[in-house]
Amino acid sequence: MNKKELKKEIYPLAEEVAEELGYEIVDIEFQNGSKHDLLSIFIYKKEGIDLNDCTDMSRSLEKKLDNLEILKNPYYLEISSPGLDRPLKTQDDYRRNIGNEVDVKLYAPIDGRKEFSFVLDKYDDENVYCTLDEKELAIPIKSISSMKQTIKF
Repeated sequence: MNKKELKKEIYPLAEEVAEELGYEIVDIEFQNGSKHDLLSIFIYKKEGIDLNDCTDMSRSLEKKLDNLEILKNPYYLEISSPGLDRPLKTQDDYRRNIGNEVDVKLYAPIDGRKEFSFVLDKYDDENVYCTLDEKELAIPIKSISSMKQTIKF
């Protein structure tokens, strides 16, 4: 089974467990190793993810994965938060960041600028929206080279 097929098999199971525990699945990664494979699952909840959340998810999911027997090689299961500096790429990422300040880099300038920091107001299939200088600005998603949540210390 290739990585894509494996992720397709694991995702519904991980999503079911995550929902039971009050989390969302952000991403699943699978890496083949020489002795052990690595299955990494990134979870989210609005209040943030802590060690107890990772432990709860790991223990609940591990039992179900072992029963499925789709992972043929020995593996490590890693559960973690996606991190604040993770690129925002999907509709779910945009939804989770409504009202948050984001840093955006564009492929080509809009109004003479290729970099913006703004509060994400809303989004649709085509654009993300913000208010800059008291005007609503629509930025086409296809023109965004990177978007990340602004990290302030």
